[in-house]
Amino acid sequence: MNHLSNNYSSPDHGIEAQRSVFERNFGRDPGDFAFNDTKNLVVRYLRDRRLNKVMERLQHYLGQDLSQVSALCVCGGVGGEATYLRNAGIGEVTNTDFSENALGVCRARDPRLKTRLLNAETMDLENESFDVVLVQDGLHHLPRPVLGFNEMLRVARKAVIVLEPQSGWSGRILGREWEEHEGIFNYVFRWNADLLKSATRSQLLKRDLAFEVIRLWDHSGFVHRAVHPLGNGKLSLLAAKSIYAALTPLNFLGNQFIGMVFKS
Repeated sequence: MNHLSNNYSSPDHGIEAQRSVFERNFGRDPGDFAFNDTKNLVVRYLRDRRLNKVMERLQHYLGQDLSQVSALCVCGGVGGEATYLRNAGIGEVTNTDFSENALGVCRARDPRLKTRLLNAETMDLENESFDVVLVQDGLHHLPRPVLGFNEMLRVARKAVIVLEPQSGWSGRILGREWEEHEGIFNYVFRWNADLLKSATRSQLLKRDLAFEVIRLWDHSGFVHRAVHPLGNGKLSLLAAKSIYAALTPLNFLGNQFIGMVFKS
């Protein structure tokens, strides 16, 4: 495994190596990221399915006018999650990433969003400066994922939302241990309920908290390919929903983790 460790002589070196790759990737034509704004019913359903579950619980716990809520998206890339939150009614949404090119695409595709160039492991933000802090499939790219989560806990005033791979046999068998981007590797760090609660309690101690964890199956690429022969309309959307409905009784074995921490 020396070819992997050579990329990471230190965590900071790993971050800089990833940054250089992502700057090149996000420096492409903004049209390459059009899926974030597509009107295709199937793509939108598959893209937003996990976030829809989050929004249901978030509205329940916040119990307030969403237009008065502020949200921060961590490792947000070109702002797909940030746009989702803004469309859901959250009044102020800030998208962060360590790639200036990604944030440039974000500003071009959705001028409603604010942007901040930030390292997720050391965010230059005040304690509890945003109501909601959310990450989707970003922490597992970090050299120190739990440190990134600790920063989210620090910056959030009311809620921390983590959508990441689930620890368990399904991830080990069907998922990947390593991700590779142009020769730069990162370990796919996976979460579970115990890890979420332990990491939170270690930092916030005996503060009054509420936790919610959802485990589910999510294979958007596979499902999209399976229903593609049916076209891009309501029939293919129904087929995609039927596939996930059939998997629902087995969600306790699922490959995806949604963890929510609510500060009272």
